Amino acid sequence: AKPMPLVFIIFLAFINPHVVPGLWLAAIGFGLAGDLLLLSEKGFLPGLLSFLLGHIYYIFAFYRAGAGDVPLYVALGVVLTCLTAFAYLARHLVAGRRKKYILPVFMYIAVTGMLIAVSLKYPIVSFAVPGTVLFGLSDFLLAFNKFVRPSWYAQASVSLTYFAAQWLLARHFAGI
Repeated sequence: AKPMPLVFIIFLAFINPHVVPGLWLAAIGFGLAGDLLLLSEKGFLPGLLSFLLGHIYYIFAFYRAGAGDVPLYVALGVVLTCLTAFAYLARHLVAGRRKKYILPVFMYIAVTGMLIAVSLKYPIVSFAVPGTVLFGLSDFLLAFNKFVRPSWYAQASVSLTYFAAQWLLARHFAGI
């Protein structure tokens, strides 16, 4: 049932009188594929790749929608936040003998940071900024749940922040 909310969001986009942007549709489609892949433990890395591609499509969608340069101090804040999250997770990956995940996690955090940074061209109260920040939080909580301390409440928090992020980004791009 986990993929159903995204199917519902996509359905709402198509019944909405606005034109559905192709880049947004590709982004949420990769999110849906990632959800399906994560249903299996063996699907973690392919799911991570699918979500990574979804984030890249979101970045392109923001640029196509007019997102431009972000002030340097904002970009530095995002970079420092991402480096802190990576250092925390890398320490646990090394301690847990999961070094093979260090590069994929680093790449994923870097792309998520870029996604958040491009959204910060919009007002903080827009749908874009909280959507991308919740996406970043969801990604961090997923990694925390997998690599640091698995728990039901971390998994519930992942779902809550992830679906809220997808909904807010759908509101931003598809007007639903």
